[in-house]
Amino acid sequence: MKTFRLEKEDKYTISPHYSTAFGETVKGTKVEMGHYKYEKGTGAQPHHHPEEQIICILSGKIRAKAGDEEFELGPGDAVWIPSETVHSVTALEETYFFSFKDIVPK
Repeated sequence: MKTFRLEKEDKYTISPHYSTAFGETVKGTKVEMGHYKYEKGTGAQPHHHPEEQIICILSGKIRAKAGDEEFELGPGDAVWIPSETVHSVTALEETYFFSFKDIVPK
């Protein structure tokens, strides 16, 4: 077993080539969890990845698009994004969120 204290983990922009999500990531052998922040007006450009993903909004509000669906999410809302689904996010205000992904072997 391993424990983590998020405030002591390194903070960085997780995927700077398509996203401005900034914060801490912790990884196990099969799953990763990120605690991130988007500044208002920033987000993630359209992209896809082999991992499925769940995003849970802690505070703030985002507009998200996944496939042909578009919606707004606020505190307490979560969205599941299937693997290889093109998706994007725009923060409508400063937003803190958790991101959960499975880890796909390369």
